Amino acid sequence: MSAATVTPIVPEAAAPAIERPCYRVYDHTITLDGVKLRPGVWHHGHRQDKQGGEFLPFDEWLCGPLHVEAVTRNEGQDGDYGRLLRFRNADRRELTWAMPNELLAGKPDSILSVLLGMGLDVDYQRRAKVCQYIAAQYPKDRVIAATSTGWHTRELFIMPRQNIGKGKAIFQSEAANGDDYRQGGTLEGWQDNIGTKCEGNPLLVLSVCASLAGPLLYHVQRQGGGFHIVGDSSTGKSSAILAGASVWGHGEDFKRTWRATGNGLEGIASQRNDTLLALDEIGEADPREIGAVVYAMANGTGKARASRNGSARAAKRWRVMLFSSGELGLSALMAEGGKRSRAGQEIRLLDIPARRAFGAWDQLHGMTGGREFSDAIQRASVTHYGHAGPQFIRKLLELGEQDDLPALLAQFCAQYPSTSGQESRAAERFALVAMAGELAISFGVLPLPVGTARDAMLGLFEVWRAGRGQGPSEDRQILRAVADFLARHGDTRFSSADDPQGEARDRAGYWEDSPSGRLYLFNRPGLEEAAKGYDLGRAVLALESVGAIAKREPGRAQATKRLPSGRKEKLYWIDAARLEPEQ
Repeated sequence: MSAATVTPIVPEAAAPAIERPCYRVYDHTITLDGVKLRPGVWHHGHRQDKQGGEFLPFDEWLCGPLHVEAVTRNEGQDGDYGRLLRFRNADRRELTWAMPNELLAGKPDSILSVLLGMGLDVDYQRRAKVCQYIAAQYPKDRVIAATSTGWHTRELFIMPRQNIGKGKAIFQSEAANGDDYRQGGTLEGWQDNIGTKCEGNPLLVLSVCASLAGPLLYHVQRQGGGFHIVGDSSTGKSSAILAGASVWGHGEDFKRTWRATGNGLEGIASQRNDTLLALDEIGEADPREIGAVVYAMANGTGKARASRNGSARAAKRWRVMLFSSGELGLSALMAEGGKRSRAGQEIRLLDIPARRAFGAWDQLHGMTGGREFSDAIQRASVTHYGHAGPQFIRKLLELGEQDDLPALLAQFCAQYPSTSGQESRAAERFALVAMAGELAISFGVLPLPVGTARDAMLGLFEVWRAGRGQGPSEDRQILRAVADFLARHGDTRFSSADDPQGEARDRAGYWEDSPSGRLYLFNRPGLEEAAKGYDLGRAVLALESVGAIAKREPGRAQATKRLPSGRKEKLYWIDAARLEPEQ
């Protein structure tokens, strides 16, 4: 009988020599001075014996294996330094986090909450020492860090879990919540269940193509802006939001609501840079603040804030396409808060009515009703997601036509008729979305016939234009304000200009009849009140634009009237019939 083959037992690896105090990271069980130590970060120290006075060694486990791989920094800036951390979570998945160094200046909770949330095992009693360990590490390697998603260079697009293009950099964030851009299902599944359903549905085309337009803002050097879908409850608005969100991530998770504060939305927008900021239910926003928030989201600049040491901290910046929904338009919501919307706000967030054949839809693609179609889009947005946007970026970089995009945008803009600067700005945004859609079609990302996105955006532009009315937005608001003032106070704060007995409470002026209808002769305080919120000169320009100033003296917007008392007064002669011209 042959001798049995004996496989010797491999002893536990011995720890290398250490000089206390120190930190060490062990990926496997090791033996130190005859004692087995579990994998993780260990603090090897010594403490003085109270009785004998000698120094005794001790070893304490802090957390699972946590490696400080490199120092990160923002290229070209003196700041935004950090540490690149690598570890395995409780499910043995290897994770990385580019942690900003500034977190080390605060309480350990700001770091530990992220690490614990990502699945790192930590000894609760010694949790503060985990941060001490991180701060004590000075790795030699250096890695370029980006503090926002999107274009880092013209050839490199950065996302939390992947980079697209040429160059090396890593995404650095306080939150490390890169799951917003995660992927599920397949691109083909998204194309079959959302992409093809865009045909015949302009609002769905708008949602998807606005999402794809986000990365183009950088190359055409334009600020952000967006669209706001307005319609009754259960019309499909939220489903359209989810469709756009699914271009970059899980529909429900990538979407946000207007419930967040302005500061909160700044943080979200900076993590959506060069992509899409999808916000549902504008009715949840504070109507007193919504105007300022719209300005900030579109302009891409956050509030300046002080750092922990009192010095000025760089404001957050971003470029995003904003896609929103709600039962009220921006102007109506602001009015609820006692605010009047400005043209700049309205142009930055264009109201688009969701009044199609079936709620928000025109073509149901064989389904029985709008509700069924909306439900199908919602299911698809959480089943197949996060593929179309990255694929669009890859194709854009493969073709290397980024330098041609400004000229291409000009060609699309030329197809839009516009009569004012405000309309031109709106037309350019529709054109940008159309261009993104047609590029996606040519790339094979969006499975639609050529021209679908272009035609859909031209049609929606006309819908927006018709709903808005002609002329600058400020003009229409001023005319409406003056007309409303007359409707409320015409019989109480005005009296006949020729009636010596006529009385009026808190007089705003007089009235007199003319062959064309009643004229209202405003005194200056009355007209300023009627056009409250606007400079008087700007109000006069609006009145002049529709021929509402019926009588004037050379070089003035007023004309003199002898009052029943015999006194002469310069008044603004307003033809009320001109305040609401036919559209």
